[in-house]
Amino acid sequence: MKKFLLILLVGLLAMGNSFAQKVIPKPDPPRLVVDNAGLLSASDANALERRLVAMDDSTSNQIAVVIVKTLNDQPIEDVAVNTFRAWGIGNKKTNNGVMLLIAIDDRKVRIEVGYGLEGAIPDITCNDIIDNDIKPSFKQNDYIGGIVKATNDISKAAAGEYHVKTNRIASGGGRNVGGLIKFIIIVIVVIVILAARGGGGGGGLMMLPFLLGGGGGGNWDSSGSGGGGGGFGGFGGGSSGGGGASGSW
Repeated sequence: MKKFLLILLVGLLAMGNSFAQKVIPKPDPPRLVVDNAGLLSASDANALERRLVAMDDSTSNQIAVVIVKTLNDQPIEDVAVNTFRAWGIGNKKTNNGVMLLIAIDDRKVRIEVGYGLEGAIPDITCNDIIDNDIKPSFKQNDYIGGIVKATNDISKAAAGEYHVKTNRIASGGGRNVGGLIKFIIIVIVVIVILAARGGGGGGGLMMLPFLLGGGGGGNWDSSGSGGGGGGFGGFGGGSSGGGGASGSW
């Protein structure tokens, strides 16, 4: 009986160690950008931290970016959900946290979504962001570019302002036709505006970038001037049930 209990105890300890290995150490002091792989430059990491802190301050949604060299053959889904819960990303009441986990040597990525944002950021949206923001940039070794695009779109999705792109990209012919129609409409609108003003002034032409969908703020500024707010106040005790998506590049 004693031998059986000893074997059981050893097994439980082994299981406990296995679980512990699947949790990335929590940063102290707390940060939203944790680069354990040394992938980002100090200026890029600090600028990204300021942007994410500003998002947290303005929306209360917490987006954490965690970068490791390898997962040591552990499933990225397990590492993500266990780390998310251990850190408590997001608010405890609203569970409005998101974690972007990147394993560089394994070439794997995971977007883990808190309980409270699963409706706003469903799995299909996470897959879309991975396919269109992260993979193309990472394949070009533009890691900070892909991370910035992804975190911007995650924030948009949390606010209900993101639209899935995959279907439009997959149907290239339809996209080209739609683009041509949009361009024709824009030209007509500009001509009408100029005609109404007697052909003078550049006001109509100045509207062209906005009509084309430009003028938006999602560009990367390594100085972090688009950020603002104070330092990160810490995680709020949020949790996740495994919602999100994984991918590789």
